[in-house]
Amino acid sequence: MGNQENEKSQEMELIDITGLLSDYLRIFRKMWAWVLILTISGSGIFYVRARMQYQPRYTASATFTINIQSDQQVGGNSGSSNFFDNSAAEQMATTFPYILTSGVLKRKVAKDMGTGVVTGNIEASVVENTNLLTISVTDVDAERAYVTLQSVIKNYPSVSEVIVGKVNMEMLDETGIPPKPDNPRDFKRGAVKGAVFGFLLAMAWTALLVVTRRTVRKEEDIHRWMHTRCLGAVPEIHEKRRTRSSQMRKVLTDPKIDEKFLEAFRMIRNKIEYSAHTYHMKTFLITSALAGEGKSTVAVNLALSLAQSGKKVVLIDCDLRHPTDRKILDLDSGDGLAEILEKKVKMSECLIGSTELGLPSDVELLFLPGGSTMKDGSEFLGTELMKRIIEKMEEWADYVILDSAPAGLLTDAVVLAQYADGAIFVVRKDFARVDYIMDGMEHLAESRIQIVGGILNGA
Repeated sequence: MGNQENEKSQEMELIDITGLLSDYLRIFRKMWAWVLILTISGSGIFYVRARMQYQPRYTASATFTINIQSDQQVGGNSGSSNFFDNSAAEQMATTFPYILTSGVLKRKVAKDMGTGVVTGNIEASVVENTNLLTISVTDVDAERAYVTLQSVIKNYPSVSEVIVGKVNMEMLDETGIPPKPDNPRDFKRGAVKGAVFGFLLAMAWTALLVVTRRTVRKEEDIHRWMHTRCLGAVPEIHEKRRTRSSQMRKVLTDPKIDEKFLEAFRMIRNKIEYSAHTYHMKTFLITSALAGEGKSTVAVNLALSLAQSGKKVVLIDCDLRHPTDRKILDLDSGDGLAEILEKKVKMSECLIGSTELGLPSDVELLFLPGGSTMKDGSEFLGTELMKRIIEKMEEWADYVILDSAPAGLLTDAVVLAQYADGAIFVVRKDFARVDYIMDGMEHLAESRIQIVGGILNGA
C-alpha cells in the first residue's frame, strides 16, 4: 500500500514538472515579440555602451639584464656573480610595487616629464631563475606610454639603488611607440553579450510568469482552483479567412462550424439538463470574471443547443453595458431590454422568434436582445419590471438563459442572481488570474445562488 502511494506521488510530481515545462514553452511562444524586443534592445544597449566606454590601452615595454658592477664581484667567481644577478633582478621586481606605492619614482618621472601626475600604469616583472627584468607602461595614449617608459628607465635605477644597491641595467629589447592598442575595438562582441543578456532576461521573465501567474489552463484547474465541477470545454476555433467578408461565426447554426464545437455543447447541454432535472432549475445565469472570456458566445450557443434538443428556450441579453448577443446572432441593431426597462417600448415589440433567427420552425427559441448601451444597468435590472419579465418568460419556456455582465467587475450579475436558479461561470483558458475568478465567484456567493459549474472556453 505504501509503495503504491509513493509511486502515485512520484507520478504526480512528474506530471507537475511536465505541466510546468509545457506552460513555460507555451508562455514563451506567446511572448515571442517581447523576447525579440529584449534581445534586440540588450544588443543595442551593450553595443552603444561599449562604444561610449571604450578607451584604448597601449603598452610600451622594455626588457633588461641586471648585472652587478665589477667592483662588487668577489674573487672573479662568475657563478656567485650570476646568482647575485638573478637575485638582484628578482629583488628589483619584488620591491618595485613598494617603490611605486611610496610615490618616489612617480614623482621623479612626473618631474622629468614636466607633468603634474603620471597617468600611465607602471609595472615590472622578472623571468623566474633569470636576471631578465621587464618594465612596462600602459596608457590610453601610445606616445605618452613610450615617453613615460623612457623616463622610468632613466629614473628607476637611482630609486632602487637604496634597496638593492648599485646595478647595471642593459636593455635587450623595447617595443618603441605601440602601433596597436592592447584592447582592439570589438563592439560586435558587446552586442552579442547584450543579445544573450536580453534573451536570458526574457527567459527569466517567462519563468517568473509561470510561477506567479496562476490561471485556469485545463479542466482539472476548474475543480482545483474554483472548487466546482467542470461542465465542459469549448474548443478554440482557428478561423481560416480568405477574405474579410467570409468570417466564421462561432454559433451552432453556422454550417461550417467544427464538429468538435458541436459535440462540446452537446456535452455541456446534457450536464445542465441533468442539473436542472435533479435540482429543479429553469433559469440559468451565465457570467464570467472579466470581459473578453466568451461568456456571451457560450450563452448564445447553449440556448441554441437546448432549443435544438426540443426544449422551449428564452435567451435574454442582460449585459446592458455591453450587449453583444445580437451581433453574435448576426442581427441588425434595434430596441431591446434597455428600452423595455426604460418603458419606451413593449416587450412584444422586441422579442425575436426562431423564424427571424433563421432557425427551423420546430425549434422554439425566443431572443430578447439588450438594446442600447446603458452606463448603470444594475439600477434597472433590480426593478420589479425586470422580475416580471423573467417570470413571464419562465411561464412559457423550459429554460431561461440570462447573459450577464462579468461578475468580477460589476454588480449586475449579483442583482440578476436573485432571479436565477443556478449560475454558470465561463472561464477563458489562460486568461483571467485565479484571484480575479475567485473574487467574481465570491460576489455571486453573496446572493446565495447555486454555482452549477464552470465552462472552460478556448481549450
